[in-house]
Amino acid sequence: MAGRRTILKSMAGAFPLSMLSAASSEEISKPPARDYFRELGLIPFINAAGAYSAYGGARMRPEVVDAMRYAATHKAKMSELHDAVGTRIATLVGSDAAMVTSGATASIVLGTAACMTLDDEEKMRQLPDATGMKDEVIIQKKHRYTYDRSLTVAGAKLVEVESEDDVRRLVSDRTAMMFFLKPTQKGDDISAERYLRLARELGVPSFCDAATTTPPALNVVDGVSDGFDLICYSGGKGLRGPYSAGLLLGREDLIRFARRHAAPNDISIGRGMKVSAEEYLGMLVALETGLRISEADDFAYKHDRFSTIIAAVSDVPGVTTDVFVSGGHANELYLDIDWDTDVINMSRQDLVQALRDHDPSVEVRAFMFSGGRIQLSATVMDEGEDEVVGRIVRKILLAHS
Repeated sequence: MAGRRTILKSMAGAFPLSMLSAASSEEISKPPARDYFRELGLIPFINAAGAYSAYGGARMRPEVVDAMRYAATHKAKMSELHDAVGTRIATLVGSDAAMVTSGATASIVLGTAACMTLDDEEKMRQLPDATGMKDEVIIQKKHRYTYDRSLTVAGAKLVEVESEDDVRRLVSDRTAMMFFLKPTQKGDDISAERYLRLARELGVPSFCDAATTTPPALNVVDGVSDGFDLICYSGGKGLRGPYSAGLLLGREDLIRFARRHAAPNDISIGRGMKVSAEEYLGMLVALETGLRISEADDFAYKHDRFSTIIAAVSDVPGVTTDVFVSGGHANELYLDIDWDTDVINMSRQDLVQALRDHDPSVEVRAFMFSGGRIQLSATVMDEGEDEVVGRIVRKILLAHS
């Protein structure tokens, strides 16, 4: 995999099976007082894939759960809570202002609407009819992606560019915002630094979608320091906050306008994008906690989970493992598992399906992101789940040896 940094490689026999701890394995399989998912007929699964939305995002940190439980049983006025949490978050990351949203997509909708209407209440009430207002968003052609439709929810139109000359030629009195995606799959025709310089030169607000650039949480501080007028993050993935929350950070006036477009305001395009008191507090505590955890500590936790899985498969003939750091803005640790097909008669797709069909089920990183290889993430893995995963992978591989 290009751009990845190998942390640990292991051949069969490198780790003894005695490294597995029966106590923690029993703890993870211990049933809760009431197994709601089983009652609903759902097969439980262990997420060794990562913080994908389809799998419910990341596991919230215990501190976040405690904060949300507190907010569920104690009441505060939502406007005051919004102000207090926004002020604290802005201080933590070094932005002028901040607000908790109902996810990164909602941040994009609200931020775009803010740039389109500014503080004009009549225009706010008019959206998504953008007649007579700034309704164009400049976007690099290489930055077109699945979620760019969120830029059009408030009524904006996308204007594609491929060069600085394109930007200068196409920015007009109809331009509401210049949008930048970080990271992209196809790269940039115009770098973030140059794009920002152009936006300032032309007097156009700039917006960066950096939703997937965590962990570590310190990347939020770095992103804010880039200087975009607005920048957004997903709360339920790398930051390990509430799944349905996000952050919108940036200029005080634009955050103020974005807030007017959000619930509970009745004039807002985002009236349905509600944020609960639990999510306000949970998002704050997720950020506070994440900023205290170094990348080294985060990697150490994940490496411990991977070491357990490696130990479980280390004596299976033909198996090799590789722990590596992915390239890109978000530094993620992954475990790559491979085998000699002359020794183990099984394809990678067969293993994925066998893991998925097991009870408990195990999901691994999607092939579209792993280059067709078997790769595991420990981002969402709890202590003890690594032992269960190791046993399941070992059993399946041995059955095909």
